[in-house]
Amino acid sequence: MAIDLERVVTYPTNSDDWLKTVLIGGALTLFSFLIVPAFLVYGYVLRVLRDGIEGQENPPVFDDWGTLLKEGVVAFVIVFVYQLIPLLVFLLTVGGSLAAIASGSEVGAGVGIAGLLGGLALSTLLALAFGYVTLIGLTNYAHVGTLGAAFDLDVIGSVATDRTYAIPWLYGVGVLLAAAVVASVLGIVPFVGAIAGVFVTFYGQVAAAWVWGTGFGDAIEDGDDADADVDPAVA
Repeated sequence: MAIDLERVVTYPTNSDDWLKTVLIGGALTLFSFLIVPAFLVYGYVLRVLRDGIEGQENPPVFDDWGTLLKEGVVAFVIVFVYQLIPLLVFLLTVGGSLAAIASGSEVGAGVGIAGLLGGLALSTLLALAFGYVTLIGLTNYAHVGTLGAAFDLDVIGSVATDRTYAIPWLYGVGVLLAAAVVASVLGIVPFVGAIAGVFVTFYGQVAAAWVWGTGFGDAIEDGDDADADVDPAVA
């Protein structure tokens, strides 16, 4: 599947109001520690995912704040549920290892260090795996509009194993990593650079969400086409 990387990276600018949108999104991200702004960013990302599914070329604007907040809260709940298992594994393995290290014995310290490294590795792998699935669940929620859609195992399994989605997902991850690198470089400049990096991060999230949405849309369209090709007499 060929993807126009320039089209992905410049997607957030495909609007006359793009600068205003990025400024609002960056400001909300900056104040996300107040919780409500974080929910609003979640809601906006869902809109981008939805537009990607529908093939929209222009980024959405910040409006209808009530709906934005409501969907953002639901998105947060979805992410929390999916990441609960990696979080519990982290707490159990790392917590137990730290307790063993704190016991003071050489054996306890050795077992604790080994458990700590293993727990960190396992919880990281689980977080990555569940993160991949979480994104599909979020996107299906954006597509269908019901909480149950975020946990539709048939859709999630189908999309997760479809290269039509996997390749755009990798592109989105690459865009996020590039934005993180730029933000880190900007962070060298005290205060101003760090703030600018937040806006770059939001820009990268928008571009990544859009390509993820388009990949999801293509994957479910392929699934629908495959179902249509099945002979009804055979089915």
